[in-house]
Amino acid sequence: MQRVASTTVRRTATALLAVAFIVSTPFVVPNGIESVKLLALRNDPVKLTDYRLDQLTPADYDRAIRQALASDDPDLAESVITLADSRGVRIDGAERERVEIAVSEAGSLGNQIYELWDGALTGKPESAVGLVGAIATDLTTVGDVRDIIIEGGSYLQGEDYDPLILGLSVAGLAITGAVVLSGGSASSAKIGTSTLKAAGKAGAIATPLRRSFTRLSSQVVSGPALRESLPLLKRGNVPAARRVLAGSLDTKPLVKMQDAAMEVGTVMTKNGFKAGTDMLKVADTPADLTKLGKLSTRFGKRFRAIVFLLGSGAISLAGIMLTAASWTATFAMWLAGAAYFSYRVLRIGWRFLFYPAGRMIVRLWA
Repeated sequence: MQRVASTTVRRTATALLAVAFIVSTPFVVPNGIESVKLLALRNDPVKLTDYRLDQLTPADYDRAIRQALASDDPDLAESVITLADSRGVRIDGAERERVEIAVSEAGSLGNQIYELWDGALTGKPESAVGLVGAIATDLTTVGDVRDIIIEGGSYLQGEDYDPLILGLSVAGLAITGAVVLSGGSASSAKIGTSTLKAAGKAGAIATPLRRSFTRLSSQVVSGPALRESLPLLKRGNVPAARRVLAGSLDTKPLVKMQDAAMEVGTVMTKNGFKAGTDMLKVADTPADLTKLGKLSTRFGKRFRAIVFLLGSGAISLAGIMLTAASWTATFAMWLAGAAYFSYRVLRIGWRFLFYPAGRMIVRLWA
């Protein structure tokens, strides 16, 4: 009696599992397959970006254009339109006209002269033109001297200072005319460090990435060397101060920073200053900068729109990793269930169809 009851319970449980298996199939299979594909794309930024862009709606593009214009960033608005056109998304004609007018006004000579002067004076660029001024002052040592005196003075007096700006300024002044271990020329290293410093002043570096850069830049600062060189800089004896700083410079962390800076510099050269600062806002690690560099090469002028619309999602599964992993695990369990029920079906088929037929064939053959 107990055996019959046990068999009944087992068969009932199996039947319920079969029903649940059949009902869940339309939901689990497509989502599971999609999640597996998504996880496979996690190391391919271009394919991952294409996948993410497919999820956007025309309203997302319209909203991005309005936000760009409201933020006085016509270059970004133009990038969004270019991306929309490439993906067959219709943009209203009036919206296009507004963007064209804004782009024309932003490129005026008066605006560019103002930004050039402001970048040179403060070292805080707000555009590609302002960056020219900021880097130009650093290449002539003016910007580095200015920042070392300001930040270095605060450092020596125990006051609040910016370790990233101080480290980059010390490195920038010390490597002028030198050759860096990475094989790059001193001028390329100088441009790279100046670019990072300008982005740091503009608040255009994501907190995790800035933390990494700060750790590296702090390794190139020597307290004793700074204490000796600061009075020399204040008296205008830059060559003597440079010799003191160069003698204490650790080039290993500088090389790591230079590689990252060159990645940003390449993007800026191809797609403009703001494209470079955009990537610094969403990258968490130097490796992320490499991925974003690949996106910049692939998408060109559409790059800024992609970074704005997708953020770090362009290069990672941020926000959907847990969901994708959950569906993948569920799909794996579904496959296990499919294997189990397939086995049961084969057993039943063998017992009621193939086995009797086989016995009949054996008898006839005999």
